[in-house]
Amino acid sequence: MTIAFQGETGAFSELAAKEYFGVSKKFVPMPEFTDVYSAVSEGKTQYGIIPIENSLAGSIHQNYDLLLEGDLFIVGEIYLKVSHYLIANKNISRRRVRRIFSHPQAIAQCKKYLKRFPNMSIVPVSNTASAVRMIKKEKLDDAAAIASMQAAIDYDMSVLTKTIEDIHTNQTRFIILAKKPMRIHSRKQPVKSSIVFATKNIPGALFKALAVFALRDINLLKIESRPLYGRNFEYMFYMDFSGYIRDEAQRNAVNHLKEISTHNRLLGSYYVGRIAHPEFKKR
Repeated sequence: MTIAFQGETGAFSELAAKEYFGVSKKFVPMPEFTDVYSAVSEGKTQYGIIPIENSLAGSIHQNYDLLLEGDLFIVGEIYLKVSHYLIANKNISRRRVRRIFSHPQAIAQCKKYLKRFPNMSIVPVSNTASAVRMIKKEKLDDAAAIASMQAAIDYDMSVLTKTIEDIHTNQTRFIILAKKPMRIHSRKQPVKSSIVFATKNIPGALFKALAVFALRDINLLKIESRPLYGRNFEYMFYMDFSGYIRDEAQRNAVNHLKEISTHNRLLGSYYVGRIAHPEFKKR
């Protein structure tokens, strides 16, 4: 089994993938989130994993847009406990650091810590582990990265400051992508479903869309709006709700929704994810 993830060895996406699939599988790093999506869509890997939202920094809109543009399905999810570390080359003190590199989501999750250094240059990069690798490779003596403890271990770097995230209950939700939807057999753990839809331009359209679930006592877990590409001030809505799409109430709710929507697509039904606390070790 092969699983694509975005970033380098030690990236949070790799940690989440190993927590979900187990460490014995083959994990394939990809430069960008779009490459993860393409790898699965083209059959180069069986699965892909991408972050979709963070409890501090919110939704990762780029990846919501990928779901809309493509045809893959969500077949699983996992919530990763995320702790951030300030990492530098060995024998570099915090006082020497003038630049901090990291992914924009990690930077957003450490805003309170970074505010303590108003003269520091904050440099966004594509991945947290990539930032660590770059600082190591280029032997930068005035730079640090915000990344995982695993990245510090993998690249044999020093940790200048531990757990610098704003809130220590910080979690990121990752979703698992595949070419075919998941079939739910066991009901020993709760199931959720995800859809994307656009409403007709009529009064009360969104209210009516939500009502089809309320009338059937279906719990809505999340709703997110995103602009429709090329359609000014028109929006798609991503929604997560409790239950399996093949169950009677959920099936009838979605069929009812189709009557008042211009676009409607199932993104998948899958088991509700667990919260994972990764262990860091030399490998």
